[in-house]
Amino acid sequence: MGTTATLRASALLEVLAVTAIAYLTRAALHGLGAGFASGAVATVGALAVATFLLRRRGVGWRDLGWRRPQLMRTAAIWTAGLFLADMLLVTPLMSMLANALHLPAQRLQAFDQLRGNLALYLLLLIPIGWGSAAFGEELLFRGFIARRLADALGGTARAELAAAAGQATLFAFGHAYLGPRGMLNAGALGFVAGLGYRWNGRNLWPLFLAHGLVDSVGLTILFLGAAHA
Repeated sequence: MGTTATLRASALLEVLAVTAIAYLTRAALHGLGAGFASGAVATVGALAVATFLLRRRGVGWRDLGWRRPQLMRTAAIWTAGLFLADMLLVTPLMSMLANALHLPAQRLQAFDQLRGNLALYLLLLIPIGWGSAAFGEELLFRGFIARRLADALGGTARAELAAAAGQATLFAFGHAYLGPRGMLNAGALGFVAGLGYRWNGRNLWPLFLAHGLVDSVGLTILFLGAAHA
């Protein structure tokens, strides 16, 4: 009993430590004027700590789902399904909910200089959008945080569902710079990704690709100046 409680407490402490490092680093760098780099550096720093914690337990990212899918066709179907669900279901529903709650428009001021700026667009699209966001955030939130939260809650099916909601909540707070509407949308997308991770056999590749595609669409819309609240 004592050993089980200790292991669960250790898992929770790991989640708190990695989350605190990510958010505090981002806040500090943002305060120093690092701009978009603050989120990327914070994610990389949190991943470094998570990697250390994984190795200390004798496991690695492969054990959490960063491995080649057994069936590429199945992975492609999951990728397409998650992307279409995000774009055609989650985002419109969250927009309707946000309107019903009278939430203000998303705070997109950070992207004001993106319109027509090809160099900035490519910077945000490739190293940040596909790098620290698509790969980094999926590893961190759906891979590490969700799994360790589930361990902390007992490792049952119910615990995994609660962990999916928990990591989605933390993911939403990581997008506080977008305001309440943006946080609501990010949290919903994170929850769907968490469910997809659990139901697809815990493989992260469909999540990487779907996340990257969603962000690519969003950045392209901002680049073209076609964004709306």
